[in-house]
Amino acid sequence: MKTALPDFLHPVSNGIPVIYCGRTNGPTDPEHSIVLERGFHFVLCTGGRISVAEPDIQQHEREHSMHEGDMLLLSPSRTATLQLPGADDALECISLDPDYFDTLPDGQPLYNQLSGYMGDGRTALVHLEQPEYEALRHTASLFFLYPNGGGLYDEDMLRHLCSLYLLQTAQLLYRHRANAPAFVKRPNEIFRNFKRLAVKNYRSAHDIAFYAARLHISPTYLSRIVKQVTGRTVRAHLAELLCSDARRLLNCSDLDIKEIADTLGFSDQSAFGKFFVRQTGCSPLRFRREKTAR
Repeated sequence: MKTALPDFLHPVSNGIPVIYCGRTNGPTDPEHSIVLERGFHFVLCTGGRISVAEPDIQQHEREHSMHEGDMLLLSPSRTATLQLPGADDALECISLDPDYFDTLPDGQPLYNQLSGYMGDGRTALVHLEQPEYEALRHTASLFFLYPNGGGLYDEDMLRHLCSLYLLQTAQLLYRHRANAPAFVKRPNEIFRNFKRLAVKNYRSAHDIAFYAARLHISPTYLSRIVKQVTGRTVRAHLAELLCSDARRLLNCSDLDIKEIADTLGFSDQSAFGKFFVRQTGCSPLRFRREKTAR
């Protein structure tokens, strides 16, 4: 993973550190919430109630509650903060590195279903019927039971296990979304490829022309596709990644404002400051001071 994972998540195989699994239970310390970001995360509530907060680009938080049998899915561009306030609250999570996900042929059907939620502006949070819940937990248990050794066929077995889990999840999302498309459409494939490029290059490339050129389409066509699939612009998707990274660097690093501006590919500190104010309503310095004062 390209970011720190919660302590309860561990590699399924030390030889293939791109698939992670873990279980945890409450109560969690409010000062040490579980943060899931920059990956494909599949969260099952296995007991009690879980509080979920998702920030939007203006830092307004949307709050949800998960109960036993609920499943939350996060793509690399989404972040969620989880709290398990009670002793009976519990979850299990499977997480995949985005680069590894992109190598899995059966990742596209899952992303096709997941992009429908993004296009509708909704969180991919569904309640599973008991047979669905039990079947998905059974598949997930294979990750937890996987022998962490140097087996000759480890990589192939894990890829097949991931494919089973992803197809199973895609089918569940399809059942729970009215009028959901069953097959991958060209616009969704283009959007997925754009998001993959954006996650890798957003710090150095802020211009739509960069992404359109690498997808071998025109900037106008890319703009139309992204708007069609998600209801948001290319600029908004890039701004979300940049703003999330900026908040993290301001909050969790000792880099000064100019160094952060350079890290994120802005021409100078002033351009970064104006961008941050547009997205959050406050300056980078004020944001850092307020976080430090808490």
